[in-house]
Amino acid sequence: MKKILILILISNLAQAQLMDQSEKALIPVKRLDNIATKQENENLINPTIILNAGKSKFVWNGGLKFGPKTHNGKLRLLNGNINLNGQNISGDVVINMLSLNNSELIGTSSERLVGHLRSADFFDVEKYPTAKLSIKNSKVIEKLEDGKYKMLVNGDMTVKSKTNPISFEAILDLDSDIKTAQGILTFNRDDFDVQYRSEMHLDDPKSFWNKLQNTRETAKDKVIDEEIEIQFNVVSMPGFLSK
Repeated sequence: MKKILILILISNLAQAQLMDQSEKALIPVKRLDNIATKQENENLINPTIILNAGKSKFVWNGGLKFGPKTHNGKLRLLNGNINLNGQNISGDVVINMLSLNNSELIGTSSERLVGHLRSADFFDVEKYPTAKLSIKNSKVIEKLEDGKYKMLVNGDMTVKSKTNPISFEAILDLDSDIKTAQGILTFNRDDFDVQYRSEMHLDDPKSFWNKLQNTRETAKDKVIDEEIEIQFNVVSMPGFLSK
C-alpha cells in the first residue's frame, strides 16, 4: 500500500512540474503578443497615406514678365506617399513632366507652346521625365473654423536634376478618411537651370538675347517670367497604410 501511495505522489509531482513548465513556456508568447500590439498601435498613430493620381490636380501658370499675357496648363501626379505624425507631414510627391500640356491655346498654337516647354530650352522632359517634391516637415499656422489646417510646408524640390529648398502654404484636411491639400507653390525657374528668355541674361552679350540684335528695352517685351506657379489640389486614397 505504501508503495502505491509513493507512486501516486511521484506521479502528481511530475504532472505539477510539467504544468509549471508549460505555463512558463507560454510567457514568451504573451510578451510577443504585447510587442506586436504596441507596434500596431504605433503604426496607427503614424500612418502613411497614398495620393490618388487620378483625382489630384496640378495647374501651372506662367507667361511674359512685362506683359499681361499668361499661359497655363496641367500636370499629372505620377505617385506620392505622405507620412502623418500628428499635424506634421513628410513624404514625396512625384510629377510626370511628360504630361505637361496647355489649356488656354488651341490648335497649332497650343502644340507649338507645349513642344517648346517640353524641349531642352525649358524642361527637357525626354531627359528629365519627372519632377519631385520631398516634404521634410510642416508647421501649423492656424486651425480654421471648418476643422482644416493652414500650414507652412517645407521641403526640397527637384527639377532637371537640380534640387533647391522650397516653402509654401497649404490648406490641409487631415482628419477625414480622404485627406486633401490645396494651395499654390511658386518657384524660380532660374534655380533649376530653366533660363530661356530670362531677364538675368539680358545684359549678357553671349546669351541668346544677343541674337535678337535689339536694345534692352525692346527685348524686355520678350522676357518670360522667372516665377512659375503650381496650383495644387491633392487628394489621398481612402484610409492609410501602416509604415
